[in-house]
Amino acid sequence: MTTAASGFAAIGDLPEITASDLKNKFSEIARLTAREPVAVSRHNRREFVILTAAQYEEFQQSRLAPFKALAADFDRMVEKMNTPEDRAGRARFFMASAVKPSAGLAKLKKRRAHAR
Repeated sequence: MTTAASGFAAIGDLPEITASDLKNKFSEIARLTAREPVAVSRHNRREFVILTAAQYEEFQQSRLAPFKALAADFDRMVEKMNTPEDRAGRARFFMASAVKPSAGLAKLKKRRAHAR
């Protein structure tokens, strides 16, 4: 059974070898691992998974893809918010005096008062 997100089999579905077999039959295990990931067990517990470098890269890409997409979405949102008008508005906001409201704030207050 493969997981939908990564395309890798669940650890319980992987072929299993013992740590002793890995040590004694490395070449044979390397050939097996070239076809698919292999679980390595010690003391009757699956403790490790052996992957080829290509399988590892595929795994890393599948893990990082959602974060890369999220970062790209964030960058697009920031780009939309960073227009010259928005920058000017933020500058006016931070330059406004706490004692004397800016002309823009006064207009906004008047509009809100008339809307009620």
